[in-house]
Amino acid sequence: MAHNPPHTTTTGPRDLVDVYLGKLREEFHSTLDQSSEYREQLSTVQKELAVYKRAFDDLQLEKDKLGELKANTEKRCEELEKNQIKANRVVALIDGDGAIFDTTLIRQGQTGGHDAAKMLADHIKSHLFSTAGASDFQLWVYVFLNKRGLSDTLGRHGEIVARNKFEDFIIGFNQAAERFMMVDVGNAKEAADAKIKAILENELRMPQTMKVLFGGCHDNGYVTSLRSHITAGFKDKIILLPGYTEVANGISDLDIPLLTIPDLFVPEKFAPVGMAATNMAVSTAWATVPMKKGATLPEKAAVTPQKKEVIQESTFPSGSPDPETNRSSPRFPLAWARVSPRQRSTSPPGLDWGGSSESSEDADEILPGPPVPAIHKGTRHINPKLALTKQNPPPCTLFYLANCRHGTDCKYGHDYILNSEHYAEIQENAKKAPCPTTNKGTPSVR
Repeated sequence: MAHNPPHTTTTGPRDLVDVYLGKLREEFHSTLDQSSEYREQLSTVQKELAVYKRAFDDLQLEKDKLGELKANTEKRCEELEKNQIKANRVVALIDGDGAIFDTTLIRQGQTGGHDAAKMLADHIKSHLFSTAGASDFQLWVYVFLNKRGLSDTLGRHGEIVARNKFEDFIIGFNQAAERFMMVDVGNAKEAADAKIKAILENELRMPQTMKVLFGGCHDNGYVTSLRSHITAGFKDKIILLPGYTEVANGISDLDIPLLTIPDLFVPEKFAPVGMAATNMAVSTAWATVPMKKGATLPEKAAVTPQKKEVIQESTFPSGSPDPETNRSSPRFPLAWARVSPRQRSTSPPGLDWGGSSESSEDADEILPGPPVPAIHKGTRHINPKLALTKQNPPPCTLFYLANCRHGTDCKYGHDYILNSEHYAEIQENAKKAPCPTTNKGTPSVR
């Protein structure tokens, strides 16, 4: 019996190729499947990237805008800081009721106003340049005054031309520069003071204000306000601008620098006008009236205690002070002279002491009483078509020049509104008045 060998499976090269190709095919399929997944993931990532890119671009744009805004803000802050640090504002505050511009300038009208403004500006610039090296600043000038009151004051002191040109002077001053202002505050009490104090406080507290020139050195009513600002730390900003040569008590003790401008302001207070000048004029007129033929003036008698008392009563102050001064003037005795009875009949209103306004017995005792203000607040206007002596009733000479004892019982007018011309006319009429005491032969006290 024949022996058969065991059956064995043999793999040829072809089979191996098929095996490896199958495995490779599976790998390719797996790779292709993964590639598809990767492409999907890549697409998703790209979409997300685009979103983030757009967000980044938007944020970058916002950043650029914020950066530009920051730069502008910083630039603005720098400009504001420069403006605050560089104080370039100089303010002059002048109380025009006391710091009165020189009458020589006022008499020139608008030209004088221009010159006054230029003098003020030039001296301020020169002073600040020499003391602080400041040359680039804006100058503001405020002058507050009672125009009517100051105008009347000029007229009462004989400055008729200055009074008539005062309005033109104000116009010239205001037109001299855009920041120069002369303002009429009226006759309200302390109206100018209130405005000056308010502006002074505001200007001193402003960082843009370099200096404040204070032109109210005549009035110690400003002392409290100035001292308060000094305590607050603003002393270095204040410069005193005196009008009068003499600075008011209290202000001179504050140790503040002064800027004096020669020939710009009236250097001294106007002397009081009223009873001193008018009584001297009246007494001179009485003393120079032609005396009755053969009449002689009595010799000066010895002064007994009684006469001494009369002499003291017959002296009186020059009158109430003007708005710009509170000092009294020296006292003057009243001089009398002997005149004829015929001349007595020509006495001006209020000086006819022998008439119904005063009994002949009282005439010997008439002596001036307490001083009466030079300006009387009247309510009645003078009829310009009639002389003062023709008014109904005529103004009382004693009331307006000295002191009338009759008050409301006087038959002459006490309520007229008079100007300087009216006072001059009353004074002229008073020169024609005789002295009733010497006319009766009674010794007069001189």
